[in-house]
Amino acid sequence: MKRQMIKSAVLGLLAGLLMTGCYHQRVVVRERTVVTPSAEVIVTEAPPPPRREVIGIAPTASHVWVEGYWVYKNGRYVWIPGHWEVRASERAVWVPGHWDHTLRGWVWRPGHWD
Repeated sequence: MKRQMIKSAVLGLLAGLLMTGCYHQRVVVRERTVVTPSAEVIVTEAPPPPRREVIGIAPTASHVWVEGYWVYKNGRYVWIPGHWEVRASERAVWVPGHWDHTLRGWVWRPGHWD
């Protein structure tokens, strides 16, 4: 009986040590998917000036900063914050989206990889 208790105590101690030795911090990088409208967006009101954003450190060398931009939703402009995005290919360059002033009004040109 005494031997069984010692054996159980040692096994419990080893299990506890193994469990604490397995702890590690996970860093999760979430990729943001930005959906751009399929139809051309034309607005009569000029968009506000872009907001200033603090750009942190890239999660990896293959990430590129995509600037924030204004979208027009439900009759008003809404700011979409900038984010890090994985480069589409080694030589790909991000061309930012922008609002063009035309005779019809302000037209949104979505960003894309070139």
